Amino acid sequence: MHSRLQIIPAKLPSHMTTVRLLIRHPMETGFRFDVNGSAVTKNVIHTLTAHFEGKQVFKATLGSGISADPFLEFQVRTPQSGELVLQWQDDAGQTGEAKARISLTN
Repeated sequence: MHSRLQIIPAKLPSHMTTVRLLIRHPMETGFRFDVNGSAVTKNVIHTLTAHFEGKQVFKATLGSGISADPFLEFQVRTPQSGELVLQWQDDAGQTGEAKARISLTN
């Protein structure tokens, strides 16, 4: 799964970093039928986690209400510079990961 990650660094003293993530994924709901009338197997990203310096700072459970190629934006507290690792998994067992180095700004 291809992804694009954008980080807007935290400004002191709030330490809140904005994370924007675009994941290329079809997000098949299981409610659609193909040209032969067979149901298309459900395959959505169901779990997304963010870890900052090894500590989980964000977790989301997603479902079939999310559009294809989901775009997610959230904020996490980053008290110092460090590495942010985002990981996700879909119903087919496929996983994805995006990493970014975060540097605090004044």
